[in-house]
Amino acid sequence: MRKFIILVLAALLFFPLGVSAEVYELRRNLSVILPELPAPWTVSREASPALVEHLAEHLLEDAERAGRTLSKDDALRGARQRLATNDLMIFNEQSEAHVLISFSPIGRRDADPSADAVAISARYAAEGVSDEGWEKTAEEHRPVEVKGAQQAQYFKIEYTEDGDPHLFMGIVGYARPFWFWVYANDHLKDPADRPVLENILNNIEIRASR
Repeated sequence: MRKFIILVLAALLFFPLGVSAEVYELRRNLSVILPELPAPWTVSREASPALVEHLAEHLLEDAERAGRTLSKDDALRGARQRLATNDLMIFNEQSEAHVLISFSPIGRRDADPSADAVAISARYAAEGVSDEGWEKTAEEHRPVEVKGAQQAQYFKIEYTEDGDPHLFMGIVGYARPFWFWVYANDHLKDPADRPVLENILNNIEIRASR
């Protein structure tokens, strides 16, 4: 019995949280495949009111830090505009943890980006934490394989905002003919969020064609 339990626990370490997957068609030539997500996580092409409110609060904080005046209505409008640039959003409204996925096509005559170009783009994305005025406490960058992508770079940033710890991680990559960005935000309100976010990053698949 004891040996059986050990084998079961070992199996759970090597298999993703969900055994099935969902396909989300974003454009005629572009789809994203995600692992099965537990409740209360949801996937949508449009931002939820809670996600809009969450980003609007950050825009208000940024304006205050810069000495600018920003109304709540303007902050909400700006949040909706920013979120509208994403092709797919995954979120837990209870904890505000979320993943934003966006794509940008490369020109037909442009060369595929190199591994170095993708790595530089990932570092630019990670530097956004410092741009927000938050303090990094740990940072990691490494190449990663993403099914359907030619190049991909993973990053993870641990930071504090007003003394509270947060986690920002993601993948920047190229799946011909699209650049893609997958940004995962964990505010550490629910310990169950991080395995879900890591499962998404570890098992996301991209199907793209010209």
